[in-house]
Amino acid sequence: MAEPVQLYIYDLSQGLAKSMSLALTGKQIDGIWHTSVVVYGQEFYYGQGIMAVPPGSTQHGAPLQKIDIGETHLPLEVVLEYIDSLRSVYTAEKYHLLDFNCNTFSNDLCQFLCGKTIPAHITTLPSEIINTPFGQSILPMIENMFGQSRLRPTTTTTTTAVPPVPAPPAETVNRILQGERPTTETLSSLLQGISSAAMSAAPTEKNPIQEVKSAQMMEQLITSYKAVAVMFTSPTCGPCQMIKPKFKELIQEKNSNPQQQIRVLGVLLDMSVAMDAAKYNIRGVPTFHFYLDGKKVAEFSGADYAELKSQVDILLFEAYPPHPHRKLLLRAIINQPNVPILYTNVGKLDVIYGKLNEFLEANGVTLSDTEKKTLDETKQVLSKEKKTLDVNEWSELSRTLLNKLKNDQLFPFLDIFKSLLLIQDVSNYYTTNPDQLGRVMDIATQNHETLTRATWIMILRVACNLFADSTLSTTHFTSHLEGATYRSQLTQMLITSLLSDDSQIRQAAASLAYNCSNNVSIERLKKEEGTFVGIAEQEDDDWQVELLSAMVDALAKETDEEIMHRLLAAIGKLLFLAPETSSVGNLLSALDLTNIIETKKKEGVIKSTLLLNLSSDISKIVKQESDNE
Repeated sequence: MAEPVQLYIYDLSQGLAKSMSLALTGKQIDGIWHTSVVVYGQEFYYGQGIMAVPPGSTQHGAPLQKIDIGETHLPLEVVLEYIDSLRSVYTAEKYHLLDFNCNTFSNDLCQFLCGKTIPAHITTLPSEIINTPFGQSILPMIENMFGQSRLRPTTTTTTTAVPPVPAPPAETVNRILQGERPTTETLSSLLQGISSAAMSAAPTEKNPIQEVKSAQMMEQLITSYKAVAVMFTSPTCGPCQMIKPKFKELIQEKNSNPQQQIRVLGVLLDMSVAMDAAKYNIRGVPTFHFYLDGKKVAEFSGADYAELKSQVDILLFEAYPPHPHRKLLLRAIINQPNVPILYTNVGKLDVIYGKLNEFLEANGVTLSDTEKKTLDETKQVLSKEKKTLDVNEWSELSRTLLNKLKNDQLFPFLDIFKSLLLIQDVSNYYTTNPDQLGRVMDIATQNHETLTRATWIMILRVACNLFADSTLSTTHFTSHLEGATYRSQLTQMLITSLLSDDSQIRQAAASLAYNCSNNVSIERLKKEEGTFVGIAEQEDDDWQVELLSAMVDALAKETDEEIMHRLLAAIGKLLFLAPETSSVGNLLSALDLTNIIETKKKEGVIKSTLLLNLSSDISKIVKQESDNE
């Protein structure tokens, strides 16, 4: 059966664009467009991740226009599966005011549903604005907030989503309408307001309790949420009025974590007005129905709070069954901190910069005045004498050093690089410009047989420190998404380094292995809590098998206790809460990890309490996986 698809269009300027655009841009712009897609009784849009709400209930109010895009013949479950697959792509971190926003999402979803795009006047709006003198004047401010735009200098099509902007003072509006150009301060303030509103596009609050007037509305909610408890009630029913507040309190209690998605939705259906509810054959109120994945799984009648609480608890258990690993006592693995291993020691700056200048002189490299100034600024930033760094200039300087220094002379530069990566502005830059990090890793993968120890160690430390920024590390280095173009370099470098003859190289490699596992582990924990909104999907069985194989091989040959600690911790994190469809547990059984651990114990290599406890936890998981085969 065909399902209609509509595009909801909102003017987020609330009329300001229509009245002020001609004076500001020289073009008449009727609105700043935000869009969402309505299908199967839900309104889907992109803001702080992909959001779904009843149609017309977003903080934007009533849509200015509703456009019929067409019809889809795809069933609801296919549509929801597709939208879920986009959650790791359409994340809050990837939002860009000009290039990747709500209209990008609406366009993708409409093409999937109907094979049609959204109207061109919406998708071309950013380029129309940016290709005006006013647009060019605000572009640097936008890029400073969201990163470089594909609209520099021009582009033909893109999308936009500028959130509701508070109306400026009437005096300011009048001055602009009379032809006065806005000041830089005014524009900056305006854009700050726009960006702030853009990133708060989620509903102001999630309401886990919905009061509906028809069975049709109830059924739409049942198909939109995993677990639903429905109370059939009536305003003239005394027992209903008695248990109704307790029903609401119970549902609120089960959704008490504000970071979680709604775990169980409570629906109140008023039988006195729901004329289409006769098909449920409700003979008395209050009556409660409980739904899991759209199917009724239980029901009872009467104002029995104990039974109500019991049924809601059973529903939640069935909807979100605990992972089998939660039945095991795994204190050592669970107590591992969920933070990456970082190299935060800056080192002796005079020695580091002295060595770098020595290598520059030996190679006859003369830096430009700008490059000298930038190099000096990096030292001031690392010594806390200066707070900010021009990251673009640092990138240009890095390119010069990578091009003109020999591989065995790169370690002082890389020492500086790994420390700068701990600064947020620097990691933000490399999140959108990761190619330089990929090039650094290529040095290790392509030259490991001839690479000096100092440079190799520093490359590994650079790789470890990029995990200080979860968006940077996940988007480009641990995800299996198309954008993670440098995961293969990181993995190849890691595997090669774990087998090095040098213990410091192996230790840094074990730290990198731990950071990869930690990223996966954090994502699993967030999914279990229902708080994961997706930076980039990291569950990739083939990649995890490759990592585990390398770590077990390294562990079998390792004798250094600290390196074994990091390897065991990394293996534990990659095992714990792994999807039941994952093959990592079976792999470790096939690799005979338990026997490797027992051999290490007998040899006295694994002897500290911490290592013994980690080994014991890992063996418990491997045994459970083996028993479940």
